[in-house]
Amino acid sequence: MVDIGSGSGRFLMWLAKRNLESRNFLGLEIRQKLVKRANYWVNELALRNIHFIFANATVSFKQLLSTYPGPLMHVSILCPDPHFKKKYHKRRVVQKPLVESILDNLSAGGKVFIQSDVVEVAFDMREKFDAVSDKLLHIDKIDPGMVCDSEGWLLNNPMGIRTEREIHAEFEGARIYRRLYQKQI
Repeated sequence: MVDIGSGSGRFLMWLAKRNLESRNFLGLEIRQKLVKRANYWVNELALRNIHFIFANATVSFKQLLSTYPGPLMHVSILCPDPHFKKKYHKRRVVQKPLVESILDNLSAGGKVFIQSDVVEVAFDMREKFDAVSDKLLHIDKIDPGMVCDSEGWLLNNPMGIRTEREIHAEFEGARIYRRLYQKQI
């Protein structure tokens, strides 16, 4: 699993701890200080199935994934920086080249989970991933057990672990917009 914009890394560390024998986890973060701290915690916790890399995933995802051990079965992009001003929208992490790189590296049956507490960002990410619906299907088309609202937003977090941002936003009364996609087999 690759988490793009892993922040402090706690979310990914919890997943790694729950899946010690079954999965590898890679966190990509653009803030070097957070990467250094996350890798320190990984060493302190003696986790061997997780690593964090200082990287701009928007431009280097494909290159970084060339050394990923095993098939890529899951990518997450959770509450990325919203870059509210229109002139900075080009800095948003989910851009067409990143979506294409994810698709190129994701194994058949692999999943992409996106979420944001900022509706404009959520719709922007949704638009970019829905644009490749010939390759990625929204989970409600595959698994009717995944409960979505009338607009296709997942009502619950399918990962079983919430991010710090998610917890904070929900505590403040904000809605979390979630989508889960699966690459066609």
